[in-house]
Amino acid sequence: MEFVFECGWCGGDNYFVGKQVGFWVDKWEIPSEWDCRFCAGLNYTPDPPWTEA
Repeated sequence: MEFVFECGWCGGDNYFVGKQVGFWVDKWEIPSEWDCRFCAGLNYTPDPPWTEA
């Protein structure tokens, strides 16, 4: 599943494909920190629920 996160520095939308954790659960693994693809600012992934892209 794909999720979208907004950069806290420039407001750009960054998309991540989550890896499903387990077989029967609806939980997804996303990096806990990431660099914005527009401004390279360091961001932290917020707690779920996340916005689906």
